[in-house]
Amino acid sequence: MQARTSAMLGGLIGPLFAVAAALPGAAAAQTPQRGGTLRVIDYLAWICLAPSAAGTYANSVISNNLFDRLVYQDPKTAALSPWLATAWRSYEDGTRYTFTLREGVTFSDGTRLTADVVKANLDQIALGNTAQAIPRWTMIADYDRTEIDTPTQVTVYFKRPNISFPQQLSMPQAGILAPATLKLPYQEQCQGKNLVTTGPFVFASERPGKEIAYKRRDDYNWGPDALHHQGPAYLDGFVHTIATEGSVRVGTLLAGQADAARGILPTDEPLVQRSPRHRLEVISANVANVLTVNASTPNLDDTRVRRALNLATDRAELKKALLSDSYALATSVLGRANPGWVDESARLAYDPKAAATLLDEAGWKTGADGYRYKDGSKLTIPTYISMHHITSQGGFELLAEQWKRVGIDLRLHKADAATYAKVQRDGKVNAFFQTSQIRFDIDALRFTWDSTVGNQANRVIPELDALVRQQNQTADLDARKRIAAQVQDFVLDNGLAIPLYEDALVYGVADYVHDIGHEAQGRPYFLTTWLSKK
Repeated sequence: MQARTSAMLGGLIGPLFAVAAALPGAAAAQTPQRGGTLRVIDYLAWICLAPSAAGTYANSVISNNLFDRLVYQDPKTAALSPWLATAWRSYEDGTRYTFTLREGVTFSDGTRLTADVVKANLDQIALGNTAQAIPRWTMIADYDRTEIDTPTQVTVYFKRPNISFPQQLSMPQAGILAPATLKLPYQEQCQGKNLVTTGPFVFASERPGKEIAYKRRDDYNWGPDALHHQGPAYLDGFVHTIATEGSVRVGTLLAGQADAARGILPTDEPLVQRSPRHRLEVISANVANVLTVNASTPNLDDTRVRRALNLATDRAELKKALLSDSYALATSVLGRANPGWVDESARLAYDPKAAATLLDEAGWKTGADGYRYKDGSKLTIPTYISMHHITSQGGFELLAEQWKRVGIDLRLHKADAATYAKVQRDGKVNAFFQTSQIRFDIDALRFTWDSTVGNQANRVIPELDALVRQQNQTADLDARKRIAAQVQDFVLDNGLAIPLYEDALVYGVADYVHDIGHEAQGRPYFLTTWLSKK
């Protein structure tokens, strides 16, 4: 048996965020002040605040402030460190982990955090609960069981190695709930008023889909050691309000009716930068924004057609027309800060002539109208525009123009959230899913491409499944990186993804707002946030 400490499992990645337009002397060397309510504007309404729904940013930009986790991942270095677990040991074969729990932690209803409660949480997270309609979190692979060693220690067992398990426990999907909440069915766990957690904020009020408010928990005293902040939050609380229109968000911020706004459009960034009382904060999620390709869509069953899409995509034009300096162009299906990233720029180079050659080889010939045809059928590809990314509509419209140059007819459709959720994987009507691999770990590849997890190829590809699973069962980091390179080559060579740009969360922030923290995928964390006098 070989024991390894938590700190040895991270520390691989460079800085997560950069302040794009900091005001001179905005927050340096000031003493944090207590009090005040942070008013935040966002562009997408939350649907469910349960941990199992935290993969969607519209939910987890709120719930990240509610759930404590066993493990903390540093957003600058990726190092893993204690949170509700004070220490852990991973065993050499990667099938067993022992966690020692922090003592004195309580939920907001007064219940103590114990090994029994942690076991109940891990069982529900990893296995789900059919009777309660709670889905299992498929990210946790090959879970066997959790055993209680002592009132403050548990050991987690896996059927096969799960090398990235400690990092998985740092994510919002692994948020710890009180027994009273664990007993509730999924739809009731989704409601903020029903969530009993160990976190620094507790529910105050809600106008569903419009505004939700949380207040400080005064007896909170177990934030992550890495934050160097013990005790309750500085803020009295925070209010999260929805404004779907970009002009409304930036206008409300600049008028002083909000303190921070997420989803500042590239065209509105200069307005914030020119304001003497505001700044931009650009938070890199260290992931690539990617269109995954549904190969079951009519006309996309041929690998040559799928590969032609990448060659016909002019990313430089995309950035010039739609983006800003807040966004870097994607160079692979992983973000460049991911330890498994390899530079695939050569495979992503804009080459419409090579795209046309592939389409010719696939039997698609150019007609008089400039579009391609085969056996009397037009090369048409249908897709729905994602609601989750502020650049989606303009991006898809530009892709339609670019692909038309090589004879492809991209048909765009809009939908509300409910409709989009229904058609997302329906290859008959939707060819692409715009996504980001929300893992600060090589295992993001398994999350996206394993047919039993993300299954973004929308089909079982045995070779791809084998590769992404192998990397998470391999302890040697260099070996994992080599496998990761194979995965990225395979995905692009088979035309399964169209990387666009490096994802970023762009905030406009008032100059009296200080120290908005972020977890490793960019979600905000308000424990350390404070307000100076306006």
